[in-house]
Amino acid sequence: MLNNKARLPSSNLLQPHYSDFNVESRILLSGHSHQAWPNVAKQGLLASFDDAALHIDDKWQTAFKKADRVKDFYLNLLGEPNGEITLAASTHELILRFLSDLAQLKVKKPHRPIKIITTDGEFHSMRRQLDRLQDIHFIIEKVSVIPSKTLATRIIERLDKTTDAVMLSAVFFSNSEVFNNIGQVAQAADSLSIPCLVDAYHALNVIPFNLNDWQLNSAFVIGGGYKYCQAGEGNCFMRIPKNYHGSPLITGWFAEFESLDKQSSSVGYSMGQAAFSGSTYDPASHYRAAAVFDFFADQALTDLTLQQINQVQVNTLYTGIQSINPNVLALPQHGIENNAGFLSLTTPQAQTWVAELAKHDILCDSRSNQLRLGPAPYVSNAQLDKTLEMIEYIDNKMRSHSVSKAG
Repeated sequence: MLNNKARLPSSNLLQPHYSDFNVESRILLSGHSHQAWPNVAKQGLLASFDDAALHIDDKWQTAFKKADRVKDFYLNLLGEPNGEITLAASTHELILRFLSDLAQLKVKKPHRPIKIITTDGEFHSMRRQLDRLQDIHFIIEKVSVIPSKTLATRIIERLDKTTDAVMLSAVFFSNSEVFNNIGQVAQAADSLSIPCLVDAYHALNVIPFNLNDWQLNSAFVIGGGYKYCQAGEGNCFMRIPKNYHGSPLITGWFAEFESLDKQSSSVGYSMGQAAFSGSTYDPASHYRAAAVFDFFADQALTDLTLQQINQVQVNTLYTGIQSINPNVLALPQHGIENNAGFLSLTTPQAQTWVAELAKHDILCDSRSNQLRLGPAPYVSNAQLDKTLEMIEYIDNKMRSHSVSKAG
């Protein structure tokens, strides 16, 4: 992490660009869940309406250009400007396409169950779907995230010829710990010809995620714009490994664009990412995202710049809470040096803290016993300082309540 002396300007110059989300009067520490959109997002939505009204069915030529802008943004973040990428409304939709391409699932009379290796720290979209698949012909082996230092080794030890896929996160959504050795798992899986899917949602645009640096060139990668990309709903993607040609069972008609004029008795697939393409969608989300990504470019908000801002903010919260030493808020066990975009504090009263902070217009969330504070580039120093003051105030109030209750 950066030294805490590297403070942000006292008056955050970005806040006026987010005035529609009222970021000056509310402290939005929900940036790991849903970041505010810059005001230009509204212009993107209006443009989508204007194009639909003007062009009717011919709007798709313009809409696809917006989709290409979204793809280019994600591919550049991944350090793969000429890579293969497909878009969808949600990561869940993309997970289903990935699963439906597993070779064992396409065997008419499978001789064994499908086996997937994952962890016990995955986001709900993946976790719930895999849990449900256990009720049919699937074996889902969950490796404990803790201890994280040996996680990669313990996953690799599970891989064998009966493993059909590995599905993991680059940053764990509950506690913001970075899985630094995930590339080792992807490479081990590739050596056994096992497809590996990496959820990069909590890494993208808050920490650099160059695929080559992370050793993830052989992996499928999913993510989206709802969190650190400020693009809102409906802007998810899946990166397809180079020279991979799939034939997923869950397939939309966009996957046969190249052969629509040809009659065929079988279901055909285009090459590369096109095989995983979906079908007709609402393009307004891509108009909104394209406007936001152009705004990032205009403001020189690169992933490196956003990382620097975020690290200073998270470090400010970390050291502030460390000095307060609150009664029931424990700092991350994995240490600040291995922390991603938000600060996760362990407490049995996580939901109570969320409610108490909300009374002071400080918005955050919790997952089980984890209180999550997620700053964003439009959060000012003064707002972080106020948050720390309120944490100390609430902590003192809780202590007093406990003493009076015990007496």
